[in-house]
Amino acid sequence: MSGTPPPERRDAPAGVEGLYDPSADRAGYVRRIFGEIAGRYDLMNTIMTGGRHHAWRTATARALVRPGDRVVDVGCGTGDLSLACARAGAGAVLGVDFAAPMLPIARRKAAERGAASVAFVHGDGLRLPLADGAADAWCAAFVMRNVPDVGGLLAEAHRVLRPGGRLAVLDIPRIEGGLLAPFKRFHLARVVPLLGRMFGGHSDAYSYLPVSAEHFMSVDELSGRLEASGFEGERVRTFGLGTVALHVAVRSG
Repeated sequence: MSGTPPPERRDAPAGVEGLYDPSADRAGYVRRIFGEIAGRYDLMNTIMTGGRHHAWRTATARALVRPGDRVVDVGCGTGDLSLACARAGAGAVLGVDFAAPMLPIARRKAAERGAASVAFVHGDGLRLPLADGAADAWCAAFVMRNVPDVGGLLAEAHRVLRPGGRLAVLDIPRIEGGLLAPFKRFHLARVVPLLGRMFGGHSDAYSYLPVSAEHFMSVDELSGRLEASGFEGERVRTFGLGTVALHVAVRSG
């Protein structure tokens, strides 16, 4: 298994051509588009997944969290995974996101649900405001494929986790072969951008999604990258006919 992300596989849709050029400001692009869609982010997640994204986040939290854990949720968005971790028994959850418009929505959800153990801050997953070994668990949902420096993100996760701490990555892996591969690609490349134009009010953001998935790692490649970054005992679970994958691993000592 290779931990190296694959080379560019195909042309990007109009509007996102520069994202995988190392000289492009990909991080700035991602920050901008996710900020612009914050108000409709939850609606679009529900439409695109048939409402299943809540169940996937709940499964992630249950696989990751132990009672009383200190959890950091990187790229927390509107807070659904952070709140799922609190429901799973976390003692304290810190949600971090660099798209600031997402955070007021997350804070409102936490207040409405009385989740006093959950806090949200504006920040970067590559430079977390945490001491070494401060967290028992680290998680990221639908985030890693948007990060230009995956190695840096995993190194920072390794730094803030205590030895034996757990990591969970929920994301859309690159589609490999199989009978359903053409249908999965059609859904991502055609259906999702159409839904984005109809309901999301932002065609670029939802044209970007299939590009980010196609240029991300496969399930096996992400497993290799986690192992190379100091994580072991990995377990993998897939959802949505293999379109979404959950990796759970332990920080080595």
